[in-house]
Amino acid sequence: MRNLLSKYSFLPVYNPWWERGEDAFDGLPGFQRDLYAAFCQDVARLPQIISVTGPRRVGKSTLLKQCIQKLIQDNGAEQAGRLLYFTFDEPALYLPGFDADRFFNDLVGEFAALAKAGPVFLFLDEIQKFPRWELYLKKYHDLNTPVRFVISGSASAPIFRKSLESLLGRIKTYRMLPFSFRESLCLQANLVEIGQAAGKVGEVLRKALTPSQLVGILNRVSSDDLKISLPYGMLAEFLQSYFYEGGFPEVWAMPDLLAKQTYLYQNQVERVIFEDLLIAAEFRKPELLRRFYLGLLQHPGMETNLTRLSKETEISKASIDNYFPLLEATDLVWRLQKYSGARNSAKSGNFKAYLVDLAVRNAVLKITPQALAEDETELGAYAENMIANHLRLWPGLVELAYFRERNNELDFIVDLGHTRVGIEVKYRNQPDLKDAERSARLAKELGCEAFILVSKAALDESWKTRLASVSGLPVAVIPLVYFAWLF
Repeated sequence: MRNLLSKYSFLPVYNPWWERGEDAFDGLPGFQRDLYAAFCQDVARLPQIISVTGPRRVGKSTLLKQCIQKLIQDNGAEQAGRLLYFTFDEPALYLPGFDADRFFNDLVGEFAALAKAGPVFLFLDEIQKFPRWELYLKKYHDLNTPVRFVISGSASAPIFRKSLESLLGRIKTYRMLPFSFRESLCLQANLVEIGQAAGKVGEVLRKALTPSQLVGILNRVSSDDLKISLPYGMLAEFLQSYFYEGGFPEVWAMPDLLAKQTYLYQNQVERVIFEDLLIAAEFRKPELLRRFYLGLLQHPGMETNLTRLSKETEISKASIDNYFPLLEATDLVWRLQKYSGARNSAKSGNFKAYLVDLAVRNAVLKITPQALAEDETELGAYAENMIANHLRLWPGLVELAYFRERNNELDFIVDLGHTRVGIEVKYRNQPDLKDAERSARLAKELGCEAFILVSKAALDESWKTRLASVSGLPVAVIPLVYFAWLF
């Protein structure tokens, strides 16, 4: 280690636990994201490379350091000297004459020599900035080098995604997105304990093997027997804030509206498109890509197709075909395909585009909290977008789609392999029972085995009774705030 430090004097700055042990983590946030436990467990036990990817500023670096802290806690103080954290943002790497390839080999060689005393870990942040990094990891992994690699990379660098694909079978990847509704509320309102309880119920929900079990859990969420629900008014008030503030924690503390909007636009639009995509994908027309993205922000969740989108944005269909995968790779937007009605059947060319975080839309379009709160149509679109983001991360998901023909519409068809669930969102002060009945019947016709109606406020028992009667399916009727509280 002494030889390594003599060559690279900047390393101790990144690894204060070498000298201070657990005291080095005094300033580290104590709040843990939902994926923390599984991530740390895999880092400790799997021989594979472990990676975490996601948008800018969602906490990837914090997750790596929290994992380092846990490894020291679990394995004792001597583990600290066998852990290295480094970010490839380090300016020294770009000084004239610096040999980055030699630096990487030196890191691996020095720490591999420490493996006789116990497991050795290299936590490498923003690794996509190191050229050919995947070749180095592949080489050392295939040589059974006694070093475990934990890496992070930005979802806004498509080249990082391509490199991950070259490591299939050697790497397990976690995806970190902006804070969910429940994570945001737990952190801001100091409700970690009750939030964790809700998360455990959510895990049971997502593992439910029968439609009756699934809807049974949902119908009990707001009841006292589960001991996880908060007052509806409190949840509803925070939901309105979440619709506006989104899941980027650095924005929450900014007192000025314009500062929040500027921060989000610069970090999640300008830097992603004009830096990451321009460099990593060698994209030659970033202005067109920005215009295309801004066009998608106008109507989140609206059904469209390439022809219509081409006319609205005045961008060719061929260009849109190229742009969409780039934007999806950055975790800015994603597409939901239309379902034709039968399992494993072909889908039409229509689709819906959803936003990974709605706060970016508010920032770009300069929407005020008051304007959003007063627009019931917009709030309905936000509610649907929010649920879509939850559903696409459902463990064991085989397929997620929507259906729409004439006046028949079902917002989501969730195919879990062992069961299929239809979900309709009616986020209105006075939802239409007839519309809900049409969706429930359609769910039955499309082969769904359960139906879930997500409402704005609690509806009386007659809604569930009526929807079950017209569809013949197990039915859950649940306010959005309680549905979101489980994810």
